[in-house]
Amino acid sequence: MDKVESGEILDLVLPYGAESVHVRIPKANLVAVATPRELESHADPGNLVRRALREPIDAPPCSRLLGRKERLLILIDDITRPTPVKLILPILLEELQVELKAVEVTFLVALGTHRMMTQQEIEERVGTPIASKYPVKNHEWNNESALVDIGTTPNGTPIKVNRLVTDVDTCIGVGNIVPHNIAGWSGGGKILIPGICGKETTFRTHLLAARSPSTNLGKLVNPVRMEIDEVARRTKLKWVVNTVLDRDGGVAHVVAGEIRAAHRKGVELARSIWEVAVPVLADIVVVSSYPADLDFWQANKALYVAQRLVKRGGDIVLLTPCPEGLSAVREHVQVIKALAGVPSRALYHEAIRQGLHDYAALTVSDIAVRCRETAWVTVVSEGLTSEMVALLGFEREHTLEEALRGAFMRQGEQATVTFVTHGGETSPVVGGDQAGPNPQ
Repeated sequence: MDKVESGEILDLVLPYGAESVHVRIPKANLVAVATPRELESHADPGNLVRRALREPIDAPPCSRLLGRKERLLILIDDITRPTPVKLILPILLEELQVELKAVEVTFLVALGTHRMMTQQEIEERVGTPIASKYPVKNHEWNNESALVDIGTTPNGTPIKVNRLVTDVDTCIGVGNIVPHNIAGWSGGGKILIPGICGKETTFRTHLLAARSPSTNLGKLVNPVRMEIDEVARRTKLKWVVNTVLDRDGGVAHVVAGEIRAAHRKGVELARSIWEVAVPVLADIVVVSSYPADLDFWQANKALYVAQRLVKRGGDIVLLTPCPEGLSAVREHVQVIKALAGVPSRALYHEAIRQGLHDYAALTVSDIAVRCRETAWVTVVSEGLTSEMVALLGFEREHTLEEALRGAFMRQGEQATVTFVTHGGETSPVVGGDQAGPNPQ
């Protein structure tokens, strides 16, 4: 976010999809601009990838990972994630020496329960050379014939994974590490669960988060991450390549190697960028969902951040484009509609009463209702219609200025305000040592 001072008025710029939104705020009202730490972009991100592959964590170098004529499955995340997949894959294939060793390579898009990617999106994601040379398949999370049952976790979660991961000799996951509202942090084994699991596995895992009294956001040790590690341990996913990006999408760090060890190191590096200190709670929190902008299924992540920063009875303003509306997955939207208006204390029981087992959608409904029980929520969005916003129990305004005007009318002209620039990927720490008007 840019901050331009003009006397006692600040001109702030928040990201809004591929564009930006300007807003003016009295300096006296500002508590903080919560934004990830700014870093200089690495001059040669490809070199960072290559070095990580040659010096992996708790694992042999990438060049020694495969034998001759092996079957290799590479998991990649989808367009809802900022991972520089197109940069990583050619280097990864080169370092693996797949052509020299005559390795049979297949790519699988780890959709979780997101919509399928189109062929054009796949080519843009992996690059035309790879898309034209190797099979790149979408995970079919809702197709039982595409899945295989590999048991049950000690928690009672049935483990159904894409059968491709059981039909190969080696599996490698490619992803990115940022704070995550369900898993604590993305990356590591999350590319497998929920990435390539069946809906029952995914829903049960989300239920662990939905029934928790607080969010897992920014917590490395939590029940969901323990479940992820347990499921990954039972598969052939033995190696990951994870990036840590700066706030502008540049590659800051790359870690590779054994799943758990590489992920822990990546989280350590990511904390210094994405964990943001804020001095106190504010009366008004304005949060951009950037870069989780595709639909409300992604944008709701920003509400976990806002709820952590707003005073009870305050105002939350969510700024999000959401070009695909609530969600492109019909099943998810049906659950959100069915649970509209249900209070948080009854949400889980109402889902059970109606026979709704999509607990991933339950978590989306849960944060919506928790926020509206905590604060007045206003949405500024082109993609979310008034009907969609009303379904969530929120109000809708057409501009950020209108939304802020309403918030100040409710909270008073002396109300304090915090702005969050990257709400889809930020983990705020209230009262942290680096707290200030613009923590860097």
